[in-house]
Amino acid sequence: MLKKYAATLQRHGVDICSSQILAEVLERFPKTVTVRQLAKKTGKSDQYIENKVKAMQQRDIPVQIKNGKRQHYVQTSLFEPVSWILKEKENAEMTLADIRKIEMNGDRKINKKKKIVERIYKEYLEDMEELIDRWYSLRLIQQLKDD
Repeated sequence: MLKKYAATLQRHGVDICSSQILAEVLERFPKTVTVRQLAKKTGKSDQYIENKVKAMQQRDIPVQIKNGKRQHYVQTSLFEPVSWILKEKENAEMTLADIRKIEMNGDRKINKKKKIVERIYKEYLEDMEELIDRWYSLRLIQQLKDD
């Protein structure tokens, strides 16, 4: 399993089991993984794994359950790791909006720190937007989504 990737997903707010599922499915890409294999690997039931995948789908994580003749299969695309970059941009935008709502007070030190944090987020987002725009203009994101 991609342990470092699973740990990174946990930092994004994905629970341990879901991060293990995503790491395992991505590691075996482009092959699918049966729900039963994932259940065995995580020590959970088949139904639990299916529920976790459905919960991930509701969070717009690109993972699917495919019905086979005998078993259900879980699959993702190589867009999945990139989707976290796009989500991070959204989170940074929300954070910057919240930072801008913080009113200045009489403490010059705190006001200066607020301005620094606001500048860091603003510049971070500008660079991120430039990159993401380039990826879209080159149709890189669309090509990953087409899988």
